[in-house]
Amino acid sequence: MKKQHLMPALFIAVILGGILSLQSCGKLANLLNFKLNMQTDSVNVTIPITTGVNGEITVGPAVTIYNVDSFIHAQTGNQLGISNITSVKIQAVTFTLSNPDSLNNFQDFSSVSANFSSNTNPNPYTVSIPNNPDVYAATLSVPVDTSVELKTYLGTQFSYTLIGKLRRSTTKPLNCTITFKFNVAVQG
Repeated sequence: MKKQHLMPALFIAVILGGILSLQSCGKLANLLNFKLNMQTDSVNVTIPITTGVNGEITVGPAVTIYNVDSFIHAQTGNQLGISNITSVKIQAVTFTLSNPDSLNNFQDFSSVSANFSSNTNPNPYTVSIPNNPDVYAATLSVPVDTSVELKTYLGTQFSYTLIGKLRRSTTKPLNCTITFKFNVAVQG
């Protein structure tokens, strides 16, 4: 007769244990914190041949689509998504020429900047090298302020524009890749 009472009691204990563990998983998910390194799709722009050195040249905007929500899901085992973002800070910005030569490279620019905006924040955020050195360069690493909060810029569509002031004319189109990297903090 004791076996008859033991089986239902054991069954109820297993059910209650399962329910309590699910509630604990929910609490555990709330404690999840991730610091993710995210790079939106790099964009390629072509800087045209320029003969004048007065004023600035602007190339773009180049538009790319990047699914931030899918990126976060993939990095957190499908536990968190875009709604769990607590902070976004810029980590690095690079400009890379794929076809430089001794007469056509970043040395020809006295200043270079890029800006980006998104479908969630159309106000351009700009990074720049205001005094670019007069030395040969195929790649530039732009100094960035890693303390600026950019959470409002994360959406699904990103626009990038390159701006430069020339110190010398260029004689061929220059193919440039613009890469933005971010630190994204998410919490459950």
